[in-house]
Amino acid sequence: MIKTTIQQKIDMALAYNGTVTKKDIADKLGVTPSAFGQRLKTGKFTQSELETIASVLDTEYIAVFKFKDGKEI
Repeated sequence: MIKTTIQQKIDMALAYNGTVTKKDIADKLGVTPSAFGQRLKTGKFTQSELETIASVLDTEYIAVFKFKDGKEI
């Protein structure tokens, strides 16, 4: 299984969206484009920040543990 980094996922989402820029996301997160670029390199985002990024991209970000009985945490 190929592991996709959060940076790759965000870059792919930006490309797929086609109208949102990294600057748009940085502005919504309240950071400079440079700071956002550094965060992308480390891939360290909170769940809330990932949800904000998804909102800017007009999509949703879902990250859960899903058990066989359907329970999600």
